[in-house]
Amino acid sequence: MSAVVERELTTEASASGARSDWRAGAAAIAAAAARHADAVDREGRFPAEAVQAMRDSGLLAAWVPKALGGPGHSLREIAAMCHQIGAACGASGMIFAMHQIKLSSVVHHAGSSAWYRQLQQRVVAESLLLGSVTSEVGVGGDIRRSLAAVQRDGDHFSLQKHGSVVSYGAYADALLITARADEQAPPNGQVMVTVLKDQYQLEKTGQWDAMGMRGTCSDAFMIRAQAPAEQIFEAPFADIIANTMLPVSHILWASVWFGIANSALLRVRAHLRAAMKAGGGNLPAAATQLPDLVAQMQLLHARLQSAITRFEAALATGHGPLPMSLTTDLTLLKSTMSEGCLAVVQQSLSTVGFAGYRTESPAAMGRHLRDLHSAPLMINNARLIETMSSFLLLDPLQFGLA
Repeated sequence: MSAVVERELTTEASASGARSDWRAGAAAIAAAAARHADAVDREGRFPAEAVQAMRDSGLLAAWVPKALGGPGHSLREIAAMCHQIGAACGASGMIFAMHQIKLSSVVHHAGSSAWYRQLQQRVVAESLLLGSVTSEVGVGGDIRRSLAAVQRDGDHFSLQKHGSVVSYGAYADALLITARADEQAPPNGQVMVTVLKDQYQLEKTGQWDAMGMRGTCSDAFMIRAQAPAEQIFEAPFADIIANTMLPVSHILWASVWFGIANSALLRVRAHLRAAMKAGGGNLPAAATQLPDLVAQMQLLHARLQSAITRFEAALATGHGPLPMSLTTDLTLLKSTMSEGCLAVVQQSLSTVGFAGYRTESPAAMGRHLRDLHSAPLMINNARLIETMSSFLLLDPLQFGLA
């Protein structure tokens, strides 16, 4: 980590005593993540220090409502946490975001289940890290389809699923797994189950040696689980993904990506200030790129905040089906933010030149660029755009501009 970035994060952490507790906690997580970000990326290892800071801060329980002993943070606050952690280390930010996405499904779709109320209380008391197994070998990246099926036996069930990309699966305390409701159910007749660490076995079938987001340790696993049937969500997975999981995913992923892009912008500014000082106060030629970069970031920020406002308003009215115009808006948010943040980092690299290309430079952009190349691939933008194109042509009233 560069001295400039470390100094900025240290200053942020020391100043956070005057802020609310969540801001202090997020600053502490970000500081831990930043100290080890380069090593995590270089070695492709789990960001254990950042995740321990998440546990210590209590923010892994951010979604849990106050009625169950949690802090009950808003989506806007959690998005800000993702932004701050993502700016320090993209992999750490993504792990935090994905955990919160899973927790949001528990909070909003647990219904009257005593087991799921207790799970939320355990997340508060034990800082459990929740992982996800929605991908599967053989379905081509379509998380709305499953080959694996839940097999019920009285008041228990068993499940075997070959997860193609299981982010931090070896390090999670519990997994939320999708599968067909039973062996007769169609591929899209899915449920979601939660299994605790002592209720499943992992067999590693593929290693995560990727270009970016290396610290997420998204290995492939064969998962074999056995647990009581009360750990099967009552709500169909189709409802969970449409009304909570995908909207929250798009917002929190976008917040992490925005944090990465903002970190790159701060490196551009620090580099140009140093160049101006070295040049006797003369404005570097590359500084003329800065206003455009700032304008791009302002547009991305406004786009993200607008989506958060609309989704929070929908949450406040209840947990029924989302309006299709909002679903369209949140789907397009994902493609806009993933491509826009990547474009900012690419332009940032062009602005600072070889200083950003060199890995030992304070202005290094390599990790930022590689991490953000994953963004358009997560729930592939091409598939999203194809779906949205057909939908908007058939129903032009759903542009969401009214």
